[in-house]
Amino acid sequence: MPASSTTLSSFEPFPELVTERLLLRRLGPEDADELFRLQTDADVTRYLGRAPPTRAESDAKLARIEADVVAFAGITWGLVLRGPGTGRAGPAIIGTAGFWRWDKPHAHAEVGYVLAPEHWGRGLVSEALGAIVAFGFERLDLHRIEANVDPANAASLRVLDKLGFVREGFLRENWRFGERFLDTVTFGLLAGDRGPG
Repeated sequence: MPASSTTLSSFEPFPELVTERLLLRRLGPEDADELFRLQTDADVTRYLGRAPPTRAESDAKLARIEADVVAFAGITWGLVLRGPGTGRAGPAIIGTAGFWRWDKPHAHAEVGYVLAPEHWGRGLVSEALGAIVAFGFERLDLHRIEANVDPANAASLRVLDKLGFVREGFLRENWRFGERFLDTVTFGLLAGDRGPG
């Protein structure tokens, strides 16, 4: 399928996204403290299937996020609440979301997201992901977007169901975390699933 005339070939300038309540912006060094707080919050990491990072590991992840943006290999946005001062150095991030495992030849990527617990239950992840999914299909020429979720993460399952993702599989004990093996629910959304327009 040929790329559309609006398909990006670079993330420069960085594609900020705006929703009713959120600004999705580039992450930078000023976000290091808040990113580390998110990545080490027990409620946030409960279903991620990995140990919380050290500060050095968190800082290295922030550097990898920026390297992916520069290399046009993946994109992660910082989520900030809209309002006064939402410019580049605006308020602290309340979460992150974006695409990784981007397979350009096959036009698919995996979406991932985290949100600070004090903002749960307000529909903010659905709002952010709605904009990100549209961006993926319309500007990255994705054909398929995937998500892999711990089946115990009921809130995440609801978000994906709400956005029209299809539950495609249940992988039994496919992920090792310490001495335990965890299950995964696999979701997929195709460009054609969204209907015309």
